[in-house]
Amino acid sequence: MFNWQQKGWPRATCNRAALRDELAAFKVAFMELKKALKKPQDMEVVARALTDEAVKTSAIEGVNVDESVVMSSICKALGVEYAPKGFTKDARAEGVAQMMLAVREKWNAPLTAKLLTGFHGALMAGEEKRVAVGAFRTHKEPIRVIRRHADGTAEIRYEAPPSENVPKEIAAFVRMWKAPATTPADVALKCAMIHPHFESIHPFEDGNGRVGRALVAKTLAEGLDMPLVLPVSTVIARHRAAYYEEINEASRSLDWTNWAAFFIPVLTEMMTSFVAAMRFVKAKRDYLAKYESGFSERARKVVHRMFEDGEEGARGVLSAAKWMRMAKVSKPTAIGDLQTLEKLGAIVRVGDGIRLEYGLSDFTVEPINEPLNGELDERLLKLAKTHPGAQLPYMKSVVGKSLATVKRAIAALVKSGLIEHRGSKKTGGYYVKEVR
Repeated sequence: MFNWQQKGWPRATCNRAALRDELAAFKVAFMELKKALKKPQDMEVVARALTDEAVKTSAIEGVNVDESVVMSSICKALGVEYAPKGFTKDARAEGVAQMMLAVREKWNAPLTAKLLTGFHGALMAGEEKRVAVGAFRTHKEPIRVIRRHADGTAEIRYEAPPSENVPKEIAAFVRMWKAPATTPADVALKCAMIHPHFESIHPFEDGNGRVGRALVAKTLAEGLDMPLVLPVSTVIARHRAAYYEEINEASRSLDWTNWAAFFIPVLTEMMTSFVAAMRFVKAKRDYLAKYESGFSERARKVVHRMFEDGEEGARGVLSAAKWMRMAKVSKPTAIGDLQTLEKLGAIVRVGDGIRLEYGLSDFTVEPINEPLNGELDERLLKLAKTHPGAQLPYMKSVVGKSLATVKRAIAALVKSGLIEHRGSKKTGGYYVKEVR
């Protein structure tokens, strides 16, 4: 049975006590973000957040949109100067951009059925598919989520309520969630509960995931008390497989504690990343204000190209060979350019290898913002060193975090190449990865 077929629907439950660690971490990130937002919003950061959310929320559904079209549309609406590269006609990109702008405009509007159809109408306005745009589904055919296996068989992962039930389901949804959440814990829990509730109703023929994640962004904006659409989907995309697995589990139960244990840390990670992005933009502007007046046109293009890749790009290493590729100049010219920038103070020597390398001043010492789970990562890495073959339940008991939180941290360490899993899923464990 699916959740909407079970007794008690739509009153799903969530064990707040079991989420103590997740809610505590969320509160720290939430309050840090709120403090950072007391200063006037940087419209470049706002535009980038809206663009990231638009692009990633589409990608999660397997819809690829032209980022330059999204950025151009959003920047025009916000009055931010931007010259898009490779502009193409992309109706889907324009649609998701307009939905993000609608969410920002309606961030504190009461939750109503009309608001939901308005978001959907903005999203799907340019769609060529034959779907009802800005209207709930009415067709008699069941809405199903199907997984197709390599052997050709298909599995029904979820079946939504019949279309005839949608108006009643949406009315109950609006009644349950129309009151804004304000305290950090309430904001976290509302975000965690409103999303699977909406996805379980699946009120539209298409675009449900994108509208559902927009509702999470709106809930966060209400909690922060400002028109800011945070890039929720940017982090969800990094945990896409787990996201689909966990939300599928929630579709078969009215106990959404495990789902919340996965989703609340995702929101925490997103807020921490957003604060880091805000600090990066300020650091970038401070750097350019200090040094750009002394740049040659060639140097200006190279440095701006590094900044295009965000903080990771700004912390990249420059060498004569790299400068030759980026500036398309000879080696003597590249060496001369780098020496000029070094005298200016715009770059500094890094490392002590044979090859002379440089980094942008102010971006070569420490990260602008340490990851929220840095301490947890260190403890888990130490466990893998001192207890080779350690399994998840043991790690969870040692670090005192929820299993979902430990799983996510371990996945990040594996992705980073620091640890690896050896053996079968049942009997294997985690080891520090050998450097060869």
